[in-house]
Amino acid sequence: MPRRLNTIIIVPHSKARFLKFSFSTRALVAVISAAACAFILSVIAITYTGTAVNRRVEVQRLKSENSELVEVNRQLETTIAEVQGRLDEFEERTTRLALAAGMEAQAVGFSGVGSPATRVGSGGPYDRLPESPEALTAQGQWVQKQLDLVEGRLTEQSHLLSSTPTVAPVVGLITDGFGRRKDPFTGRLAYHRGLDISARRGTPIHAPADGIVVFSGRNGGLGRCVRISHDFGFTTVYGHLDKILVEAGAEVHRGQEIGLLGNSGRSTGPHLHYEVHVNGVSKNPLYYILDAF
Repeated sequence: MPRRLNTIIIVPHSKARFLKFSFSTRALVAVISAAACAFILSVIAITYTGTAVNRRVEVQRLKSENSELVEVNRQLETTIAEVQGRLDEFEERTTRLALAAGMEAQAVGFSGVGSPATRVGSGGPYDRLPESPEALTAQGQWVQKQLDLVEGRLTEQSHLLSSTPTVAPVVGLITDGFGRRKDPFTGRLAYHRGLDISARRGTPIHAPADGIVVFSGRNGGLGRCVRISHDFGFTTVYGHLDKILVEAGAEVHRGQEIGLLGNSGRSTGPHLHYEVHVNGVSKNPLYYILDAF
């Protein structure tokens, strides 16, 4: 069977001659197939090239971000080390403050997961964790707890000191001590519950500690008398005053004038009768006076 041909004739308008192309169907199919393959390969090549370029850009971006992350991590490690050093310093200083306040190192310990661990006394140093945000948080909480304990203890000690009658109410000559003695009026043995301090009449009498005036007025043989209640069970009494300078209910502070020395009541001469009571029990005032006698 003869091969079938296809003919294409091109007739230009400006020329009398025409162009004629003859080709077989098999050749046409081959040319079309080749063109299609070329087109497909071109599309694949363009797509791959574009993907490769995008991948190269992505790789460069990831490299840049990785470098930035490395720098951030380095700075973070440096910061964590600095914070850890500061916390260690605070921990050491807090421990010294606790010892200065007469405390043992009391704290809540932390295990690896942050749960409380029982220590000697009411706590103890925490279990140090590897450096991490959680470890720093645990250590910071421990330091804060210690500081709160130390602050509370120092405040309590300061309050105790300010409430303890450690200052002489008046400076003079002790003419009668604490304990058994002969009564100057009857000559019989009697129990003297305070100190008799002689000085010039009108000598100022000062509060030996902070407190509240609970009595101000005449009190039998003590004459003009002032009684001050201090915290922690302390009470002080001042008798035979010439003049009272405070009223009941007034708040007084150490060193404040509360009256003038005199000879009121059952007295043989100008002097101050001074008593110290602890939880209602009379004590020798000399045990508490630190600045005189």
